Amino acid sequence: MIEKRENIKQILPVAIMAHNEEKVIQKSIESVLDQETPIGFSVKTVVVANGCGDRTEEIVKELKEQNPDKVALVSMKEKGKTRAINKAIEFFEQISNNDLPIPYVIFLDADCEFLGKEVLISFVNRFERSPRLCAIGADSLPDVLFNPRKDIVAEIYRATYTLGQSVKINSISGMCYAIRLDILKRIDFPNFQFAEDMYVSARLDGWFYKDRDIQIVFKTPPDLRDEIKRRTRQEISTQRYHLYYSDLKQKGVKVKLFEKSLGDDYRWWGAADNHIIRVWFGLEGIKPKFLLMAYALITLWAKIKVYRTLKKLRRNGNLDYWKVMR
Repeated sequence: MIEKRENIKQILPVAIMAHNEEKVIQKSIESVLDQETPIGFSVKTVVVANGCGDRTEEIVKELKEQNPDKVALVSMKEKGKTRAINKAIEFFEQISNNDLPIPYVIFLDADCEFLGKEVLISFVNRFERSPRLCAIGADSLPDVLFNPRKDIVAEIYRATYTLGQSVKINSISGMCYAIRLDILKRIDFPNFQFAEDMYVSARLDGWFYKDRDIQIVFKTPPDLRDEIKRRTRQEISTQRYHLYYSDLKQKGVKVKLFEKSLGDDYRWWGAADNHIIRVWFGLEGIKPKFLLMAYALITLWAKIKVYRTLKKLRRNGNLDYWKVMR
């Protein structure tokens, strides 16, 4: 357990980047408010509402009025998760001082909730047991593991989660991870939308760990159409990450923050897509193979859609994917 430090107060922000999240934001914030507080810390939920056109900000303000010391709203007109993260970092620097320092920041997606009431304590405990560790990824569980949905999307998520557990991939998901604030400020996020969790994983390769005992639950898409939309958005973000990463490498920029690794257990082994063939031969029975094939086909269809979209945008000159705004 954490050593008791009654005379020291530190802030532990749980940062939620929210764009039009009126349907889920309240449950996400309440999930934070229900958490047990680590000894020596004051927990603050910081919602960065970026480009919202719905009731997201109104809902956050209502919760802030009910919990004035525990909820904060940062509002910005521009939309985009990386822009919101940069805005959050500015806010952390404003509220952090010698009397109330911020050693760690926890990011939580708006459609996610903590599983159990001691997640924050577990994050802090892990950091204090491993003082050299820069970031900790949570295990993200689909909500269909806890409900009786029987549609194809639900079955795919149950199967892929189970398969992912067997592969034991070390990765950071943008759904939820904790990071030291001094390291977060060194990540240097560009101000355009891309797969920021892949970027964090690449920057901290060898210095983060996915702790499967720290768990959150995320909302599963309700149907196949929404799942394809979700996969397409993810694929666009992934493509933009690869372009940005390649651009940095061509300019001679070192992506990794550290030359050496803490060890093989802390290395980034990439996304689950890269292990489909490996997993396939270990499967028994027709159903899991069918579900894995369905997952692969959805991913392939999303990649084709993204390829066509990016090709059209580049041809028309409507969007410069090589532009780097730092």
